[in-house]
Amino acid sequence: MASAPRPPHVIIIGAGISGLVLAQCLRKQGVSFEIFERDESPTARTGGYCLGLHDTDKLLSHALPDDLPPLSSTCHLLPLDLPSQLVTYLPNGKMFKVEDTEQTPCLRVGRQKLKEMLMVGLGVKWGRKAVEVWEEGDKGFVRFENGEVKEGGLVVGCDGIFSQVRPHIPKPPGCGINLRQFPAAVIAGDVVLEGEEMKRQLRNGHSSYVAVGRDWGLFVGLNKLVHVKADGSGCVEEIRGEYYWIMSEYDKDVADEKHWTRTMTAEEKLARAKEKAKELREEFRVVVEKTDVEGVKSSAWSKWYTADEPKGLNGTRVVIIGDAAHPMTPARGEGAVVAIRDAVHLSKILSTIDTTDQATFKKTMQDFQKEVLTKGFEAVRGALEAFEGVFQNRTPMAWGWEMKPVGEVPPLPPLKLKAIC
Repeated sequence: MASAPRPPHVIIIGAGISGLVLAQCLRKQGVSFEIFERDESPTARTGGYCLGLHDTDKLLSHALPDDLPPLSSTCHLLPLDLPSQLVTYLPNGKMFKVEDTEQTPCLRVGRQKLKEMLMVGLGVKWGRKAVEVWEEGDKGFVRFENGEVKEGGLVVGCDGIFSQVRPHIPKPPGCGINLRQFPAAVIAGDVVLEGEEMKRQLRNGHSSYVAVGRDWGLFVGLNKLVHVKADGSGCVEEIRGEYYWIMSEYDKDVADEKHWTRTMTAEEKLARAKEKAKELREEFRVVVEKTDVEGVKSSAWSKWYTADEPKGLNGTRVVIIGDAAHPMTPARGEGAVVAIRDAVHLSKILSTIDTTDQATFKKTMQDFQKEVLTKGFEAVRGALEAFEGVFQNRTPMAWGWEMKPVGEVPPLPPLKLKAIC
């Protein structure tokens, strides 16, 4: 009788979305793993806003352990009874919408809520910054900043755009992934709205909306609700929420050290954004106008990065997924979905592969890495086309769907609390 396959012990570097999804999938499948994160604790980093996930049943169906809360519990609109929704307003007067329906299933989730859900049952090892990764025989090794060394049958870099694993993957001379700043000049900010002002923003787009000017696009998104008060029948009486906005334009010179995004003060950036916003309707520009200087995000936060399509990565015991493999702009809202697909796909491979069959293992991992990069960079190109297309009045794509034209935005329905089944 043939012996059962022996999956590798997996070392996961990075407890972001892709790393946590991979760990949970491996936990369900009984594959041994350890997960390491450079942050000192789950609350060390509060950056990052919401994520758009589409067709979540197909995306994560049967992949996660049964003891996790439902994915719907991470929706950023809770406790309101509203579907996730994004609306785009073009300067020619056309409007497009995508909304969570049976035909276009999508879910706008709070990043922190999702991470908290995905950490259930995982023993993340915090404060471990990887500084060196290498392969040796049938093992992958990681050395951390504190001098600790870990080994496993496979090392998976899930450590984001500025991955510490990526540079160490075996590759021929002159090959690899070259990170570069995306050609977009960005100003971003946070603001808290309440009452009728917030309801007006919810009407513009329950989750988020895009208002396009002559040469700028303004993205406005609800990050989270911070106060909701309802009467005995569940009708909302008071509401307050945190919003964020991103104003961006195509600019091929943005990587220049003397570019205005690097030299302007927060006060100057806010003044520039407010001046640009004047060409938009009042209900769109209010989020910018209500922002104070303290709400302007740093230039480091508001830089977007991408990369040229890589060639020649041929690691066997070290691979990368998610933003470490294919950094992309948020233009189509697909970064998280592509990263999750990477993680689920890899977990399925690892549940059946035999680490002792080195020839098969090598080919399987190299084929997997090639597929991740190929499909990932299709999404990278799509995000670039979406960013350019919004200024050309093209039908936009978002959250995995082609947005549908709408004649007018309907009134906001009476706000009620969502019934808990």
